[in-house]
Amino acid sequence: ALERAGIRTRIIDRFDRLRWDMLGEIVDDEGNPVRWVWKTWAWETALDQIRAECEGDAMRLDSYRLGERRAETPRLVDVLLRPEVMVYEPLWTLIPSNKAILPVLAELFPDHPYLLSTHYALNDELRHNGYVEKPIVGRCGSNIRMVGADADVIESSSGQFTDRDSIYQELFSLPVVGGLHVQMTTFSAAGKYAGSAVRVGSSPLIAGGSDLVALRVIEDRDILGLQEE
Repeated sequence: ALERAGIRTRIIDRFDRLRWDMLGEIVDDEGNPVRWVWKTWAWETALDQIRAECEGDAMRLDSYRLGERRAETPRLVDVLLRPEVMVYEPLWTLIPSNKAILPVLAELFPDHPYLLSTHYALNDELRHNGYVEKPIVGRCGSNIRMVGADADVIESSSGQFTDRDSIYQELFSLPVVGGLHVQMTTFSAAGKYAGSAVRVGSSPLIAGGSDLVALRVIEDRDILGLQEE
């Protein structure tokens, strides 16, 4: 899609293919400066690199400066947090993608039709109706536990986010179509709706390996066979 839009692209699958140039910019192994990035890494991974670098040193964290040239190969954080690099998933998405915001939204809008009851701690209401336990920072359906009203575990997944705090969300079953659980996802760009996708799976827990099926949107009149007036 980027190529068709006139933007020259390259796939960089290893950081050892990147280096610093004489001006302190990050370039690929052909000397091309990195200007735009579409990433498959989570933003949280970049922040983890900063935390690891400044662990136990509050003064260093306070004085941390982004974009400084280092002797070592550029890291993920060096690539993503640079003023001259545009990332096609803005840094602000860290806020809505962190599930710690869900209890806040549920408290602010308790009766909103598009929000599920969510709390930082498990309560009697959730135990009675069923709930889903999710790490506040997760990815691809990892480390999820779905528990029914009878306290039986419906589905669970393993993963690398066992050390994260969790939120507890009201259980809401996905619709089943043709024997598959169906999840609609939406995307935004520049603050506006920009597209939809359909994820399906035999499990009620949609994860990174769940299928992405074709989606076609047509007018109501075409479905109903109506003729234009």
